Amino acid sequence: MKKLEDQAEAAINAQTDAEDKFESAEAIRKVAESQKREAEEKRAQAQKELQEALATKEAEIKDADEKAYAQGMADVTEAYEKQVKEAYEEDEEVRKDAAPKKALSDVPLADKSLDKTLQEIDAELAGEKVAEMSSQQSSEVQTQPAEDS
Repeated sequence: MKKLEDQAEAAINAQTDAEDKFESAEAIRKVAESQKREAEEKRAQAQKELQEALATKEAEIKDADEKAYAQGMADVTEAYEKQVKEAYEEDEEVRKDAAPKKALSDVPLADKSLDKTLQEIDAELAGEKVAEMSSQQSSEVQTQPAEDS
């Protein structure tokens, strides 16, 4: 009988130990799940913040590009106006499509579209042609003999 009592007590102790271990394992599992959820929430928050930061940087870069383009266009316009004033005398008609020689070097080629580049080249050639015609006309006026009265 003593032996059966000892076996029953050992079985009860083993069951109690097993239940304690199960409860410990369950508590550890719950803690791990909680930590996993927290880590996922932190990752999602970090990803959201990164996307917002990227969007902000993209907007800043776009704004800076637009400002640089506007400044480049202002510089080109200023150079154009200066060249026009230097190229034509008061009585000559200023052609609207003439472009300054400096225009192409003022705006970086990487920022121009192909069409814009071609338009500027055409305008520069037209400006050179007008300047050439103007210099030919002034040299013709100087080389013509004066009429005797």
